Amino acid sequence: MQKLRLAVYGLVTLAGIGWPWWCIVQFIKETEALGLTDPIEIVNLFSAGVWANASAGFIAADLTLVLIASFLFYAVEGMRIGMKRWYLYIPATFAISFAFSFGLFMFNREKLMGQGAATVSEA
Repeated sequence: MQKLRLAVYGLVTLAGIGWPWWCIVQFIKETEALGLTDPIEIVNLFSAGVWANASAGFIAADLTLVLIASFLFYAVEGMRIGMKRWYLYIPATFAISFAFSFGLFMFNREKLMGQGAATVSEA
């Protein structure tokens, strides 16, 4: 069962790099088609789109609260199981994507917990 969980977390991690960044590339292409090339204008347009309407606002608010909860989870769970450098998952969220950082955290957590279980069963 652990191998299945590792596979799922690994796939989510990989998809968390590819899918969100594919969307960002598409957004940049759309802005270039509109004649926007200034990175600041592109970021401003992206930021405005996050709250463009009620449905986008719902997703943004929901994700913001999930991020806060996951950062607390990273800290509490990372320290609880003795995960080294658990705090690096927080900047990875903003540098790459939440799907990537959460998938990678869960993958590494599963590996660490599996190592602990193997150590206990060997004793």
